[in-house]
Amino acid sequence: MKDNDWMDDDERRAARHRRRVHGQILAYLFLVLLIAIILGACFGVFTLVRRYLADQKAQEEQEVIAEVDDTPEEPVEEEPEEEVETGPTAEEQFDEYLTAYISDMTLEEKAAGLLIVTPEQLTGVSIATQGGSGTQAALEEYTVGGIVYSSQNIKSEEQFTEMIANTVSFSKYPLFIAVTEEGGDVSTVLNSAIEVSDVASNLEIGADGASGDAYTQGTTIGGYLSTLGINLDLAPVTEVTISEDAAISDRTYGSDAQTVGTLAAQMSQGLESQGVSSTLKSFPGTGDAASSTEDGAVSTDRDLTSYEENEFVAFQTAIDAGADFVMVSHITASNLSGSLDPVSMCESVVTDLLRDTLGFEGVIITEPMNYDAITDYYDLGDAVVSCLKAGCDMILMPSSVSEAVDAIVEAVEEGTLAEERINDSLLRIYRVKYADMLADFE
Repeated sequence: MKDNDWMDDDERRAARHRRRVHGQILAYLFLVLLIAIILGACFGVFTLVRRYLADQKAQEEQEVIAEVDDTPEEPVEEEPEEEVETGPTAEEQFDEYLTAYISDMTLEEKAAGLLIVTPEQLTGVSIATQGGSGTQAALEEYTVGGIVYSSQNIKSEEQFTEMIANTVSFSKYPLFIAVTEEGGDVSTVLNSAIEVSDVASNLEIGADGASGDAYTQGTTIGGYLSTLGINLDLAPVTEVTISEDAAISDRTYGSDAQTVGTLAAQMSQGLESQGVSSTLKSFPGTGDAASSTEDGAVSTDRDLTSYEENEFVAFQTAIDAGADFVMVSHITASNLSGSLDPVSMCESVVTDLLRDTLGFEGVIITEPMNYDAITDYYDLGDAVVSCLKAGCDMILMPSSVSEAVDAIVEAVEEGTLAEERINDSLLRIYRVKYADMLADFE
């Protein structure tokens, strides 16, 4: 064999080996490529599946949201706010104090506390001009709610102020010290020996219709009354003139109900600005009566509508201004009250109309109980108890202090008059007497 032939064989073997290696490399490359293609295809399929599942999930979530949106929302119950407990108001604390104060009184003291009497009725003298030992003894026996003076009790300013000061010092309980000071002719102090500033009468002020004049009337009168030690004025007249022939016509502010109410309110506020309680009088009105209850029985056939259009307008206006007292007349008004008794004895007038309809919350006081409209027809004790049952709080000028007190006590003990009824009246009375104390509870 030739050398080159051997070389050719070796080359051929080497070439074959290279081809095998090359083929193996190509096979491996193909295998790797195939695997890569398979893996890529699998990854693509996985990605598509995952995306499909994600889309399906998102669609399901949207459907759930849509269903929730279509469902009416159930109201969310708010938890009730916790109530913060607050203590009693100043007024409530004040009333609690006064109620306890009243509860310490004896029944006799309570009964006497409902009366405002003249010094003569209290002591039994013909004309009282000083507050001495007789006054002291009388006040120890009967703890009356107040004393009302007239011009006959006044000799001089010094004498009168000393008389009042002594009387107040003798009393176990605070007193209303009262006069009737309307301005004009019906004025206790103005028409006495004491020199005070003159003021126009109601008729004169009503003719002008100026409320400022009525307020000045009140502040002037209140000023000189408080200087003397007087804390209650049985004025202003709040009646409306229905007939020019009426006995009250020359003491009223006139015939226009709203004007009368406005002027009475101004006069009342003027008084009370000086520390003097005012008294709107006399409910429901005697503006068509030719005579006075002082001189005998007086009646009217006026009905509710007539009063609503006239006096009730005036009284409502003045009541809303904050008067402490309203006086109730002894006139008989059967078409209004449904009774032949004086309206002061009729619950339908005192409580149903004045207290409830007109909303008066202060002290209701009777006209003087020594007026002939009462003394000529009624036993004093029966009349006093009837007025209290009707809703009156205070009895003015009973002809006998002892008879009035005994009648009230007996009625309570017999159960014909509730002691709670008396306590309610005393609470209203002492709210006025101790009004300055209210600030201590605020």
